[in-house]
Amino acid sequence: MQVVSNPLSAKITELVEKSTRRLVVSAVTLAGGAFDTKHVILSDGSQVVVKLPKQNGQNLAIEGKSVDYLSAHTSLPQPKVFYIGDDAFIHEFILADGVLTFSSEPQAAQMLAELHKNTSSDFGFDFDTVYQGNIQPNKKSKKWVPFFTENRLLFVAKQAMNAGYLPVEVGKKIEQLAGKLSKYIDEPAKPCLIHGDINSSTILCYKGAVKSFVDPAVCFADNEYEFIHTGKQSSFSKKFFNIYNDHMPLRVGFFEVRLPIYNLYPLLCDIRAGKTQEMDIVLQTLNRFL
Repeated sequence: MQVVSNPLSAKITELVEKSTRRLVVSAVTLAGGAFDTKHVILSDGSQVVVKLPKQNGQNLAIEGKSVDYLSAHTSLPQPKVFYIGDDAFIHEFILADGVLTFSSEPQAAQMLAELHKNTSSDFGFDFDTVYQGNIQPNKKSKKWVPFFTENRLLFVAKQAMNAGYLPVEVGKKIEQLAGKLSKYIDEPAKPCLIHGDINSSTILCYKGAVKSFVDPAVCFADNEYEFIHTGKQSSFSKKFFNIYNDHMPLRVGFFEVRLPIYNLYPLLCDIRAGKTQEMDIVLQTLNRFL
């Protein structure tokens, strides 16, 4: 069968065909994202996504392991996986007409509450995961505040400083806040399994129904940490949190105190990538809690 358009190498084309047991008909490159992502149409009309590393050391297989874990241990809908490796991650293409909307929020809230009922004796995970294309450590801990402090807040702040985007004086303020986090963040009752990268683009919907959650960065954490992006996005309405709260009650002080502190992590990740326009929000949060 003739390939109409194929930006895949001969090696990756062979890998797709071997893992799916179908021929590649066409492929196009999708814009954006941490990886080089292709949308591929196969000979039977089915479609897959092929993620390729943009640079060495991106640990692409980790995302595949995260999807595999969620598929095996939870009811959270995931795309079918065909191949996992550092050279490529091949999974089912999810037909969607949009992302999370007001009409699909109730279903998404219930699904995430159900996910968070999976618990562990430790915070962290059996392997490090990938967040925005970068490794994030998951060294296990019996306590949440030390885990968040070392594996998230101080970890990304150090990387942002090493990249030259986070001024040393701001880094020192982050260290000061890290030393007093137990004043603002209480210990959750138990570690809960989270998707780890919930935002308006990782919940795929079709005709108002949730079809799949993509791009996971799983770990056992404070269940409220799942919503770190909601400090930056308007995609999650009061309706979403009311329904989630019916299934998994949010602790007092989440919106006012813990959410803005947790939101420092994605903001610092953006700064690490050179998006220094987020610095003002970081400074406002630091000045508020120091």
